[in-house]
Amino acid sequence: MQLEPAGFWVRIMAIVYESLLLLAILFAATGLVLLIHQAAVPPGTVWFEIYLYGVMFAYFAYCWLKSGQTLGMLAWRLMLTDAHGKRVTLARALLRYVIATVLGCGLIGLLWMWIDHEDLALQDRLSGTRVVRLPKNLQREKLQ
Repeated sequence: MQLEPAGFWVRIMAIVYESLLLLAILFAATGLVLLIHQAAVPPGTVWFEIYLYGVMFAYFAYCWLKSGQTLGMLAWRLMLTDAHGKRVTLARALLRYVIATVLGCGLIGLLWMWIDHEDLALQDRLSGTRVVRLPKNLQREKLQ
Protein backbone atom coordinates (compact mmCIF):
# COMPACT_ATOMS: atom_id res chain seq x y z
CA MET A 1 0.00 0.00 0.00
CA GLN A 2 1.38 3.41 -1.02
CA LEU A 3 0.85 6.05 1.65
CA GLU A 4 0.67 9.73 0.79
CA PRO A 5 3.21 12.15 2.26
CA ALA A 6 1.91 14.27 5.10
CA GLY A 7 1.02 17.80 4.06
CA PHE A 8 2.59 21.00 5.33
CA TRP A 9 -0.26 22.19 7.57
CA VAL A 10 -0.94 18.85 9.23
CA ARG A 11 2.77 18.60 10.04
CA ILE A 12 2.69 22.11 11.52
CA MET A 13 -0.25 21.09 13.72
CA ALA A 14 1.62 17.99 14.87
CA ILE A 15 4.64 20.16 15.73
CA VAL A 16 2.45 22.49 17.82
CA TYR A 17 0.99 19.49 19.67
CA GLU A 18 4.47 17.99 20.08
CA SER A 19 5.85 21.25 21.46
CA LEU A 20 3.42 21.11 24.37
CA LEU A 21 4.40 17.52 25.13
CA LEU A 22 8.11 18.35 24.91
CA LEU A 23 7.63 21.24 27.29
CA ALA A 24 6.20 18.86 29.90
CA ILE A 25 9.03 16.37 29.33
CA LEU A 26 11.66 19.11 29.68
CA PHE A 27 10.02 20.38 32.88
CA ALA A 28 10.19 16.86 34.33
CA ALA A 29 13.82 16.41 33.20
CA THR A 30 14.73 19.76 34.74
CA GLY A 31 12.95 18.84 37.95
CA LEU A 32 15.02 15.66 38.15
CA VAL A 33 18.25 17.65 37.81
CA LEU A 34 17.13 20.14 40.46
CA LEU A 35 16.25 17.29 42.80
CA ILE A 36 19.68 15.67 42.36
CA HIS A 37 21.71 18.87 42.09
CA GLN A 38 19.91 20.61 45.02
CA ALA A 39 20.56 24.01 43.43
CA ALA A 40 19.59 26.01 40.37
CA VAL A 41 21.59 25.37 37.22
CA PRO A 42 23.19 28.62 36.00
CA PRO A 43 22.05 29.81 32.55
CA GLY A 44 24.32 28.70 29.71
CA THR A 45 25.56 25.57 31.52
CA VAL A 46 26.76 23.39 28.65
CA TRP A 47 26.25 20.01 30.32
CA PHE A 48 22.64 20.93 31.12
CA GLU A 49 21.92 22.00 27.54
CA ILE A 50 23.43 18.76 26.22
CA TYR A 51 21.37 16.82 28.76
CA LEU A 52 18.11 18.46 27.60
CA TYR A 53 19.04 17.92 23.94
CA GLY A 54 19.63 14.25 24.77
CA VAL A 55 16.33 13.96 26.65
CA MET A 56 14.47 15.29 23.63
CA PHE A 57 16.30 12.88 21.33
CA ALA A 58 15.53 9.97 23.66
CA TYR A 59 11.82 10.81 23.43
CA PHE A 60 11.81 11.03 19.64
CA ALA A 61 14.05 8.00 19.14
CA TYR A 62 11.97 5.83 21.47
CA CYS A 63 8.74 6.76 19.70
CA TRP A 64 10.12 6.54 16.17
CA LEU A 65 11.82 3.18 16.76
CA LYS A 66 8.88 1.66 18.64
CA SER A 67 5.96 2.63 16.41
CA GLY A 68 7.10 5.34 14.01
CA GLN A 69 4.84 7.81 15.81
CA THR A 70 5.33 10.32 18.58
CA LEU A 71 2.24 11.34 20.53
CA GLY A 72 1.82 14.42 18.35
CA MET A 73 2.13 12.33 15.21
CA LEU A 74 -0.34 9.78 16.57
CA ALA A 75 -2.92 12.51 17.17
CA TRP A 76 -2.68 13.62 13.53
CA ARG A 77 -2.31 10.09 12.05
CA LEU A 78 1.26 10.68 10.89
CA MET A 79 4.00 8.08 10.78
CA LEU A 80 7.74 8.26 10.19
CA THR A 81 9.19 5.60 7.90
CA ASP A 82 12.34 5.15 5.90
CA ALA A 83 12.28 5.64 2.12
CA HIS A 84 10.97 2.06 1.66
CA GLY A 85 8.11 2.30 4.14
CA LYS A 86 9.92 0.42 6.93
CA ARG A 87 10.68 1.55 10.47
CA VAL A 88 13.65 3.84 10.86
CA THR A 89 16.92 2.72 12.42
CA LEU A 90 18.54 4.44 15.39
CA ALA A 91 21.21 5.94 13.13
CA ARG A 92 18.59 7.33 10.73
CA ALA A 93 16.53 8.69 13.66
CA LEU A 94 19.61 10.43 15.07
CA LEU A 95 20.49 11.91 11.66
CA ARG A 96 16.92 13.20 11.18
CA TYR A 97 16.84 14.67 14.69
CA VAL A 98 20.14 16.50 14.30
CA ILE A 99 19.20 17.86 10.88
CA ALA A 100 15.75 18.98 12.07
CA THR A 101 17.10 20.71 15.17
CA VAL A 102 19.91 22.41 13.28
CA LEU A 103 17.33 23.72 10.81
CA GLY A 104 15.35 25.55 13.51
CA CYS A 105 13.19 22.79 15.00
CA GLY A 106 12.40 21.57 11.53
CA LEU A 107 10.33 24.59 10.51
CA ILE A 108 12.85 25.83 7.96
CA GLY A 109 13.15 22.27 6.70
CA LEU A 110 9.38 22.09 6.34
CA LEU A 111 9.39 25.12 4.06
CA TRP A 112 11.48 22.99 1.70
CA MET A 113 8.30 20.94 1.07
CA TRP A 114 6.95 23.72 -1.10
CA ILE A 115 9.73 23.25 -3.66
CA ASP A 116 10.35 19.51 -3.28
CA HIS A 117 8.79 17.41 -6.04
CA GLU A 118 7.95 14.59 -3.57
CA ASP A 119 6.58 16.87 -0.80
CA LEU A 120 9.45 15.98 1.53
CA ALA A 121 10.79 18.26 4.22
CA LEU A 122 14.51 18.93 4.00
CA GLN A 123 15.21 16.81 7.09
CA ASP A 124 13.39 13.91 5.41
CA ARG A 125 15.21 14.41 2.12
CA LEU A 126 18.63 14.46 3.82
CA SER A 127 17.99 11.60 6.26
CA GLY A 128 16.17 9.22 3.91
CA THR A 129 12.92 9.31 5.88
CA ARG A 130 9.30 10.03 5.06
CA VAL A 131 6.40 11.34 7.14
CA VAL A 132 3.22 9.81 5.78
CA ARG A 133 -0.44 10.35 6.61
CA LEU A 134 -2.29 7.23 7.66
CA PRO A 135 -5.83 6.72 6.41
CA LYS A 136 -8.49 6.62 9.14
CA ASN A 137 -9.29 2.96 8.55
CA LEU A 138 -5.70 1.62 8.43
CA GLN A 139 -4.49 -0.40 11.39
CA ARG A 140 -0.94 0.41 12.49
CA GLU A 141 -0.09 -3.28 12.86
CA LYS A 142 -0.21 -3.71 9.06
CA LEU A 143 2.75 -1.35 8.61
CA GLN A 144 5.21 -3.23 10.81
